[in-house]
Amino acid sequence: MILRIGLDLEPGLHIARAVPDLDLLDIAYGAVHGGAQIIMLPVSAFVTSASYTPDLFRRPGLPVLAVKTEIEDLDRISGLGSAPDRIFITGERGRPVEDLARVAAFMARTGGTDQEIAVLIEPEAAPLKEISRLRAHWAVFSTERVFGLSTLAETQEEIARLTSATLAASHVRLRTALFGPTGRHLPQALSRIPNVEEIYPTPDLWAMALRSGWGQAVSEYRSLLG
Repeated sequence: MILRIGLDLEPGLHIARAVPDLDLLDIAYGAVHGGAQIIMLPVSAFVTSASYTPDLFRRPGLPVLAVKTEIEDLDRISGLGSAPDRIFITGERGRPVEDLARVAAFMARTGGTDQEIAVLIEPEAAPLKEISRLRAHWAVFSTERVFGLSTLAETQEEIARLTSATLAASHVRLRTALFGPTGRHLPQALSRIPNVEEIYPTPDLWAMALRSGWGQAVSEYRSLLG
């Protein structure tokens, strides 16, 4: 399966504090030109900035728009209406969600939503079953752990763990994605994990873009996937 590459624009919000002229829309178009297929913004981009509104990203040629929210900020999502194609829920500071009861309460409170729901969870059976029961659409697994391992044996063991989780996700009708750093040594191995459809290599794409621009960065990362 050819992985779709997603661009998380959250680092751009932090950079924009020092570089006020930074245009996230230009970055999004550059990344799409290079092959990115999902553009993701944190919910704070819509509720704390007058410059970035849902309508701004209703532009020709832009792909799927996902809005990322930490579980503490779920209540902010309702103000966006139907603008996001997908809602991506993480725990505090982008960690996997531990309190899935909060996700359940959100979905019950909103009475369901037309948007796809993606939840960052540990690659384990219990959270997979729970988000499937809640009728989420995507299980997202972090690459932080496998990226930080120092030996080949440990890396292979963690990739096997991710593989088991993606196979289990398919059995409960969940689509799967990966989120986090990969460096240059992991993309090809991660691309071989069955059932993974998307990858969000946030720090890697931003580092590449600083050297060569957004179109080239995404294209270069695509080549690393093999």
